[in-house]
Amino acid sequence: MYRKIICKSCILIAVLVAVLAVLSPLTIYKTAHRAKLIQGLYDSDDDYDVLMIGSSHMNGGLDPNVLWKQYGITSFNYATGGQTLELSYFILREALKKHEKPGAVVVDVFYSGMTNPYGESGLLSNAIDNLKLSRNKAEAIFNCVPPGEWPFYFLPALKYHFRWSSLTAQDFNFDLSAYYYSKGFGAGTTRWGKDDATYGSTDRRLAIPQESLEYLQKIVDLSRQEGFPLILVNFPADYTNYNQMDGWVNDCEAMLNSVADFAAERGVTFLDYCDSMESIGIDFPNDMNNASHLNQWGACKLSSAFGAYLKQHYQLEDHRSDPAYAQWDRDYLLSQAHDVLD
Repeated sequence: MYRKIICKSCILIAVLVAVLAVLSPLTIYKTAHRAKLIQGLYDSDDDYDVLMIGSSHMNGGLDPNVLWKQYGITSFNYATGGQTLELSYFILREALKKHEKPGAVVVDVFYSGMTNPYGESGLLSNAIDNLKLSRNKAEAIFNCVPPGEWPFYFLPALKYHFRWSSLTAQDFNFDLSAYYYSKGFGAGTTRWGKDDATYGSTDRRLAIPQESLEYLQKIVDLSRQEGFPLILVNFPADYTNYNQMDGWVNDCEAMLNSVADFAAERGVTFLDYCDSMESIGIDFPNDMNNASHLNQWGACKLSSAFGAYLKQHYQLEDHRSDPAYAQWDRDYLLSQAHDVLD
């Protein structure tokens, strides 16, 4: 008798899980983050010379359309808001399933400064919810999400059950391709209008939080294992608020100096654009969207400088004269880069 009860219970649970798995994609928020990850990781057949991974600093910092227009480099920006360094590692592993030998991988290191054991739930969802179920996604959940929240990431319908009454036509027919022309990039269009209160070089050092250090090393190890050039990057930002935040190091400049040491010791390139704003023409009041993120004009300047660096140091082909890449020209005409450059 007990065996029958257990058997029926297992069947009921299996059916419930299957139903929730089918319904979960409907309940997930239909955002640009969802579109970019599904297109960039799974749906698009484009081959990318350069993969960009990181947080919102990267999301609005490096524009693939600038690299295309000025250098003929193909790239995709996989950054999502609040993407922790741990999560960046798993996003990179997911991207490498399709793009096995990129010409370069660029990883935003700003979240190295996070001291909280986990990122914000809503921001983690921006990325994890949009990964296909796989061993890599499972490992991302186990390593990046508090244990008590694991079921909500495997079955997002549990997390978004309150949306049932507010589902719209877009939830049933979301146009994933509508955002693809941007190649994952999105910057604000506000001019901050204030100077950087923390700008200035320092020789101070502050230890990289242990979890971040472990995942920085994992990313370096992955680059060596898979044979791709790795570039670590930091974007312009005013650290005043971060230095006073709970769950964050209290001296970002000193911690990033330790990141520079880490990279140098391992022969990895680290580009700290916070220290080279003047040389690339970044005017903080006019080229920042807020205290921590570039706007579309600042991103264009930085992307142009970064593209020049890529062409100088890496063997990346200029695809602009290749008819097979004609769609990149058409996508550029819809981009923020076109608004700034032309």
